[in-house]
Order: sequence, then C-alpha cells, then structure tokens
Amino acid sequence: MMFLYIYNTVVSGIDEASIVEPVPHNILNDIPDGGYGWAIVVAGFLGNFIMFGIASIWGLFSQAYATSVLEGKSSTLALMTVGSVTNVCLNVLSPVSILTARFGTRFNYALGSVLMGLGVILTGFSHEIWHIYLTQGVLYGFGCAFVYMSIASVIPQWFSKKRAFAMGICASGTGLGGLCLSPLSNYLIQKYGIGWAYHILGFFALGVAAVGIILIKDRFPRSYRIKQQQKMKKSPIDFSMFRVVNFNIWLIGAVISLMGYLAPLFYIPKYAAEIGINEYDSSNLLSVLLAMSAIGRIGLGLLADYIGRLNMFIIGSGLSGIFSFVIWPFASSYSILLVYCILWGMTCGLYYALAAPITASVVGLEKLSSGLSILFIFSAISAMGTPISSAIQEATPNNGYIGIQMFVGAVYVLGSLICIILKYRLTGSLFSKY
Repeated sequence: MMFLYIYNTVVSGIDEASIVEPVPHNILNDIPDGGYGWAIVVAGFLGNFIMFGIASIWGLFSQAYATSVLEGKSSTLALMTVGSVTNVCLNVLSPVSILTARFGTRFNYALGSVLMGLGVILTGFSHEIWHIYLTQGVLYGFGCAFVYMSIASVIPQWFSKKRAFAMGICASGTGLGGLCLSPLSNYLIQKYGIGWAYHILGFFALGVAAVGIILIKDRFPRSYRIKQQQKMKKSPIDFSMFRVVNFNIWLIGAVISLMGYLAPLFYIPKYAAEIGINEYDSSNLLSVLLAMSAIGRIGLGLLADYIGRLNMFIIGSGLSGIFSFVIWPFASSYSILLVYCILWGMTCGLYYALAAPITASVVGLEKLSSGLSILFIFSAISAMGTPISSAIQEATPNNGYIGIQMFVGAVYVLGSLICIILKYRLTGSLFSKY
C-alpha cells in the first residue's frame, strides 16, 4: 500500500525518496533534524499505529463475522474483499489530499482521523456485507489516505540527515499497531461482541489520533504549500514515464510481488481456526507476524543501504515466496505456523520500506515525484491479490488452502524474478550492489 517508509540517500540535503518537491534552500538549510521534529515523529507513529494497525487485523473481524452476524449471508470472497477495498481507497484516493494541502498538514491529519474513526464506529452497526464495504472499506480507507499523506509529507520538513531514523520510528507504528490491536480486538469481540468491539476501537482510534492532531504541524510557510499545490494540480503525473522501459519493469515487478502481501494477513486467523487453534492463540500469531514485519522493514531496510536496495527487495520477495511454498502448506500445528509468521513476517513488507528509494534510483530525482505517484496509484492493483486468493480457495477441493499458498508464493517469486531482469538491465551484472 505505499511509499511511506523512506531511507536516507541524501543528495544536496534532500532524501532521494522524499515525496515532496524540493524546498527553498533557505528553508532547507534550517532543517532542525530534531527538536520539535521528534513530536512530529510521535504524531506519525500514532497515525500509523491506528491506520495500518486496524487495517491489518481485518482477518480477525472477518472470521468473527463469518461465524456470527454474516454466517450464511456472505462468502469468504466477499468478506476478504473488504480489506482490499480499504487498500484500494488508501492508494487511489490519496492524491485527493493535494486539494486540501493549502489548509495545512494538521487539517488533513484531523480530517483523515475523523473519517477513520467514523468508519470504524459505523462498521459496528453493520448487518450486511455492503454496509461494511461502505464503512470499513470506503470511509475508513478515505480517511487513511488523508492521514497517510499528512505523515509522508511532513516528516521531510523536519528531518534531513536523520530522516531515515525518523521514518523508521514512524514505520514501526504499523507493525506495533497490529501487535497491540490484534489481542485487544479479540478480547473485545469475545467479551462484548463485534458491534461494541468496533465502537470501542473507533473511539480509541479517535483518542489516539487526537494526540497526533495536537502534535503535528507544518514547518514550511502556507505560501509555499499553496505554490506546491498549484504545481501538483497542473501536472501530478508525467505520462511520458511509461515510455521508460526500466520503470515499467519495476512497476510490474513491484505490483506483482505486492499481490501476495494481504492474503496471508487476512487468512492466517481463518487458517488457524481450520487447524484447531483457538481464537486467543490465533490473535497472538497475527500479532507476532505484524511485529516481525515492523522489525523487518526497519532492520532489513537499513541493511539494504549496504547491499543495495533493489538487491534487498529481490532477496526479500524471493524468500517470502519460498516460505509460502515450503512452510505454510505444512503448518499443521501452532508451532509450525508460528515459524511461518516469524519468517514470512520479516520479509513480506519490504516493498513499503524500499519502493521509494528504488523508484528514485530507476527514474532519477527530477522525475521522482511523478514516478512515485504512478507507483502509488498502480499499487492499488495489488489489492486484487486477496479476492483472487478467495476465488482460488473456492475452486480448490474442500475449500483447501494449498491454492492460496501456491498463489502467494508464486507472485512473490515472480516479482523477484522480474526485478532480477531489471537489475541486469541497470547494471549488466547479477551480483553488483544496486
């Protein structure tokens, strides 16, 4: 879902993965690299904690719906597609935040937080699958788009040399959100039911986001933001980039690889129930997976600075596919499934850490903003991985999971192989750093 996680190759004081336009030099030279910037980092952490924490535990709620409110009323395909709708709205609707950029980051962050909270609270009143599509899918996803773009655009205003570290802290909110909210949600569902679980979670989200709203603020003047908004309105995307072969290869490889990301997140709770694991242990498995994902994005992302970012993406995608091929199909017990969650969790989310700097390396700094916009929009296609997985399961004898497991492994490996082709085109070697 995204280019939030940005790493620090600095060119003339600007991170090559920054998604904002280059700032005036007098403002750039005064970047504090700390100070109040750490309060901004806390706001970013809290935003990610709520935004991706709630989105990543849809598998728990979908399993609860399938065995209660929507039992016999909705198919697995329809339920799993809810998470995909959220992902699509986050990606496709994010450019809408450009229209409100003149009002400042705090306005966008607050607007997105209110929409997210309302989406979660209203989902608790849902009794039909289409209600959930509108609330948790569209409304919540739209709110996520505003919060996400607020965080992505404000961190580079406060950090330059320490930008990677600051982004890493923000990024950790993603996995830690799922780590904390997974057992909390399971407890609320068991004690109060799905409806009140959503209501409580929604008000909790609003409370956490309120702290972020108070802390977050722009460092750039309003006049500069308005100028950048007008520039983005005129030409947010350079369509001539589709004539760049290497960029097209990267776009295809990244999107195909990302198609395997959501299915395990959403299916692990359902799969765990199928093999006799109780709800408590199931939520723990999801928590471990999300925690390892946060660790992997930061740790392996920093390792990529030494071995090459494209190299790290190729390795991570390849390993994610291999783990899905050789471990998940044989995970017939809690311990084996835990191993899969640990290993796959470490490598599965590297796209979010490396997409931005790899794009900068492929298209160059002068076309970075447009390249990221295209990648951001096209990454919404990857959300189709979940409904495809559901369709595969429905066509599998006895609704088995082997088709899903092979599909997840295949798309990760295929994406890795496509990026190997890109690596050879860029360097003429398969073993050089890139």
